Amino acid sequence: MDVEKTIRDLQPLDGQVVPIRTVQETRPPEEFGNAFVAEVNVKSASKVIKALDAAFPKNPSLPLSHLRRFAKRELLPDLLRAAIESQSPPPAAPAQTIFVLISPPLPDLTTLKALLAPFAPDTAPAATNDSPTTNEVPGEASHPDPSAHTIQLHPATIPLCPPFNAAQAETWTKTLWPVVFNPAAPRSTVAPPPQILKRAQESIEPRAGYYLSLARKVAEEAEQSGLGRGVGAVIVDPAIEEEITETVYQTGHDTTTEWDQAVLAVAGDARYSRSEAGAPSQAQLHAGVAPNPASKIYNADVEGGPELHALMRAVDLIARWRREHDRLDDPSASTTTAGPSKPELEQPELSALESYFLYRHRPVTSTNISNSPQSPSSLLKRKYQDPNPESDLTIDPSTDPCQSQLHHPPLPAPPPSTVVLAGSSTPAITPAAPRIRTRSQGGYLCTDLDVYLTHEPCLCCSMGMLLSRFRSVIFPRRGRLDSGGLSSEPAVGPVADEVDQAAKADASAVDKQDERRYYGLHWRKELNWRALGFEFVENGGVEVEVKGEKAGLPVFHA
Repeated sequence: MDVEKTIRDLQPLDGQVVPIRTVQETRPPEEFGNAFVAEVNVKSASKVIKALDAAFPKNPSLPLSHLRRFAKRELLPDLLRAAIESQSPPPAAPAQTIFVLISPPLPDLTTLKALLAPFAPDTAPAATNDSPTTNEVPGEASHPDPSAHTIQLHPATIPLCPPFNAAQAETWTKTLWPVVFNPAAPRSTVAPPPQILKRAQESIEPRAGYYLSLARKVAEEAEQSGLGRGVGAVIVDPAIEEEITETVYQTGHDTTTEWDQAVLAVAGDARYSRSEAGAPSQAQLHAGVAPNPASKIYNADVEGGPELHALMRAVDLIARWRREHDRLDDPSASTTTAGPSKPELEQPELSALESYFLYRHRPVTSTNISNSPQSPSSLLKRKYQDPNPESDLTIDPSTDPCQSQLHHPPLPAPPPSTVVLAGSSTPAITPAAPRIRTRSQGGYLCTDLDVYLTHEPCLCCSMGMLLSRFRSVIFPRRGRLDSGGLSSEPAVGPVADEVDQAAKADASAVDKQDERRYYGLHWRKELNWRALGFEFVENGGVEVEVKGEKAGLPVFHA
């Protein structure tokens, strides 16, 4: 297989990069709680707030700044106003009163009434014989103090979460209690910050079609080998992309001509390569048969573990290369005989594309940053990334006796290579540099890297991606899966060319399927999510064609 020719012949996918909608966006949280409403003198409004805040401190874990503290009678929702007027008719001068909201946590009713009694309207309505509307003590309702102003507490239901949009705010205002919609409020718990999301999207979009086309080629290679399903992953360093873009921009060349130079590793699915309990693997049982017959159905006993999925294999290649490089830096701690340019890796064996990208050294451009001890700043790192946990573990060779015995410097340089810089016909001898940063260079897990996938990753791989600290994840919208872990919307399903009677009969089943809750791990506030999620929407109606191809295929975990 001529890998370089295969890469040159790849045609980029044509489409747009769009953000993945979070579970908070597709299913806005609607939590409601109980509250009380009391009518007080409008001139005492500020004193009422001070008294309530002093006597009943708010719960800091339950911010309710979206709720109005006061509301005039004419601004109350119709149902609430009708309930209030049925219990206490409006006073003779309603303009002199206003309604205050007592929100959770709710205090003791007796204490609350005593606190608000001095602020009761002068023309408070007389007590009625209607049954109490709150959890009052019977003695309180039947023996009121005639010498004091009476405070009527009316139950109400309030939204505990702020409105997601203006329409939701208007609905709650008309049905529950007046709320405030603030579009400029922080949205980090709902979706990625817009400015960071936009900058990442602009950096991804120019070459996303190339990387996804490469991922499909890797998936095809994995499927034709019989080792796994047709799933591929490509890991890209956006810092190298920025470097290439800057260099090529200065020379006026096309910024996509060297797109493959930023690829660190590629990996295909290899779930059928593992032998269980001494039994031959599915790849061994069906040697030479492609695709593997096991891929026609879903059998959990032969699917292997998530560590054999394309995404986790790509992450493992980065980690194994880094470990091998560390051993080669210290000959006394390693017995391997492999050269620095190609460390010996474990099974499963690498395919042609996997081996090519993992062992290839990128040419050093005029703005080379590979020897910098700190990784370049990325679009997301400045705000959301913690300091490198291993940055403080760098060993000073002058103080460590073990390092002084090394035969090589801490960062041995690979053999020099001849590189022709763009815009110049004179070859320049520059040292080749490994594209994967070692730990001593600041490399840690997959921090600040991008991963391109042919399919939406499964739940386990999504969590592995989260812990690997990727900057972003991109997969085609046509690659959504019912078993996917990121999206919170239905997967792309089959579309029939003509509506027939069978389709009508199954309409109810389809409706139930659409109501299914998807995992939607992307940007869940419970997970301290960092990776930005994007989908690639192809142009030209390709999505509809793929829906038809998916019909009849088993649901599997990618």
